[in-house]
Amino acid sequence: MNKIRFFIKVYLVLLVIAFNLLAADVLNRAFIGTVYNIFHEEYDSDEAFFDAVDFDMKNIADAGISHVMVFPLGEWNTKTKSIHWTRTDYLIKKIEELGLKFVPVMLKEEQCSHYFPLWKFRETAGLWEQHCQDNGNVNNRQDVDFADPQIFPILEEYFKAVIARYGNSSALSFYNIWNEPHYHSNAPHVIKKFQQWVYKKYGTLEAINRSWGENYTDLSELTPFLNDNWNSSMPQIDWKIFRNELNGELLRQLTVMLRKYDRKHPVNSNPVGTAFAGFGDFGYYTVDNWAMTSHEDICGISYYPDAWEREHGLQEHPQWLHSLTFDIKRSASGEKNYILTELYTNPKNGIMLNGYLDSTDVSLLGWKALAHDCKGIIYWKWKPFLRGRQSFGRGLCTADGTLASRGKGAAELARVVANYGDLIYQAKPVPAKTAIMIDMVGLLKSLEMGGETRTRQFMYMSIAGIYKALNEANISVDFLRTDQPLSAMDLQQYKTIYLPFQIAMRENVSDMLQQYVENGGWLVADCRTAIMDEEDSGYSSTPGAGLQNLFGVAIQDWQGKNGEYQLISNNKLLPDNVAGVYFREKLIVSPKISIHYHLKESKEPAIVMNHFGTGKAIYSSVPLGGSYYLNETSGMNDVIVQFAKMSGVSPDAEFAGKVDANVEIKQHDYDQGQLLYVINAGSEPLKGIIQISSEGQRIAEIFNITRECNAIFKQGENRITFAVELAQKECAVFIIKYMEAK
Repeated sequence: MNKIRFFIKVYLVLLVIAFNLLAADVLNRAFIGTVYNIFHEEYDSDEAFFDAVDFDMKNIADAGISHVMVFPLGEWNTKTKSIHWTRTDYLIKKIEELGLKFVPVMLKEEQCSHYFPLWKFRETAGLWEQHCQDNGNVNNRQDVDFADPQIFPILEEYFKAVIARYGNSSALSFYNIWNEPHYHSNAPHVIKKFQQWVYKKYGTLEAINRSWGENYTDLSELTPFLNDNWNSSMPQIDWKIFRNELNGELLRQLTVMLRKYDRKHPVNSNPVGTAFAGFGDFGYYTVDNWAMTSHEDICGISYYPDAWEREHGLQEHPQWLHSLTFDIKRSASGEKNYILTELYTNPKNGIMLNGYLDSTDVSLLGWKALAHDCKGIIYWKWKPFLRGRQSFGRGLCTADGTLASRGKGAAELARVVANYGDLIYQAKPVPAKTAIMIDMVGLLKSLEMGGETRTRQFMYMSIAGIYKALNEANISVDFLRTDQPLSAMDLQQYKTIYLPFQIAMRENVSDMLQQYVENGGWLVADCRTAIMDEEDSGYSSTPGAGLQNLFGVAIQDWQGKNGEYQLISNNKLLPDNVAGVYFREKLIVSPKISIHYHLKESKEPAIVMNHFGTGKAIYSSVPLGGSYYLNETSGMNDVIVQFAKMSGVSPDAEFAGKVDANVEIKQHDYDQGQLLYVINAGSEPLKGIIQISSEGQRIAEIFNITRECNAIFKQGENRITFAVELAQKECAVFIIKYMEAK
């Protein structure tokens, strides 16, 4: 009997493993898609709907687009109180006939009228009062609290119906299980979950009181709605971190629910943007991408850079900020693939002043995403809206359904990806040798403390400025989360690690950093590094967490002003006369410190280097990344890049041509060679020479897949050179094929 039980257990374990493997990312090539978002009530008859589908699907296929993300599926019949499938059936059949793939949107934010008709709330005890009356949401258009145990069965009923109808379709690619997740609720059951989460984090009520600066006698007294943060910012920080983790937990529950009915097809979700590149507070839409990764098979985001433009006075979104977003998402996705589940196509509505795209803008943005290891793009959407607050907004087409200029740019991209999607999917970026460390607690603390916009956003600026400098030098960057699982081994692959304005420092991370530098790594830290721990307690001497010995400095005092501090170099390898902004620290340095920069006026040490073990620890008394972000003529970009090069980091590739050319180069490896993305993000045509390491490989050919022609190249002992000519806002992609596979 015991043997039988043992074999049954083994069988069940193997079955679970097999199911998980079946539900893994089954994509095998990069793809381009679009959203087909039609409100069924726009059409007077089924025949009118069918005619629209025939017209649109043919045009989508003719444009080379392979995937169609469908929303909504089915429509409710209010008389029978059942889902009417006639129109969706016709759409899916047409997709199958044309050899396309479809992605069903299973849950759209919390705008749930398509899933939770109003009459369902009236029929379920207590739901009408709780969800429609008590919350003042009497028309039930959005923000249904689907974490309520009574709501999930209604959603499961919809999941089950969709999967039963379309789950075995040969055209089904994957499920977009939760589109733009940003659940938030102040309901009693959520507050109870938060109380339990806080207790699990701290372990005892005494530890909670110490961190929060409170005097609770029972866990039930704990509330996230404390406005007085004089004693501690942790109530607000913990609440925001909990909300992000709750989104991940709800995604897990949705995935488990869906896999009751389909274990073969993968799932995807897509938070709006990325947590460390949005320059905003953690409000309605902002979700921590890292919290979602383990609960989805294909990671995704919705990317709407026109929102940045609206918030920054209609300025055009800088090209390097696209790259920052994509690299943060790539880092958050870990070993999993990521896609742009929604990529914007035009302004939000027909009377906006920003966000207009032409053919070259659409093509460039798509290629830039692929260059940063994105494996699929779904444009929001095919047709523009003709109703609602986004009327005449979005869309690859004009209102009559014909392809617009922006749509032609997407079609050009789609046709290349259709031909080379397997190679684009297979190739992976050359591993980065530099990393930027980030910590959610530090970011939330900076948002809590900032008295004005410029200091509230200064950590964003510091992260972005470091990245911008390295990206412009074609030095690849990974992002490491110090508040997520991290080991000393994870750090060893990097030659240089940057700490941009990292005010929060954990002791376990400090130990890793000391080991990293001792073993030969280079660590570059901004001013105000490690001034407090992860529970909002300031260190009495800084940099704290035991880092004074590593950097060989102690901070005697600091100053903040709306101005610049001039620095003079003492090292011929570093640029002279650079400027730091906003913050300056007064350093006490150990005798063995190398002083690379001093303050021009006071002659005090400004940027210093300590030899620690076989590595180097560099500390700056003024901001590095933040200074460059705010002032591109500060010279700090050269300082940031030069430290990386001094540590042994080389650019992915180099462009020799116009000195101030805005050329981004991304090098990907595959088993038979390399894929090289060369992006001219500037507004002028460029000619120049690409230089790239051959890694001892003999080159058979270099082929430009975007222009379908060979490139003439020269092969040296360790270098390859070839000429490139790029139009404005153009990306050229080259297959560099080796004589022999690796």
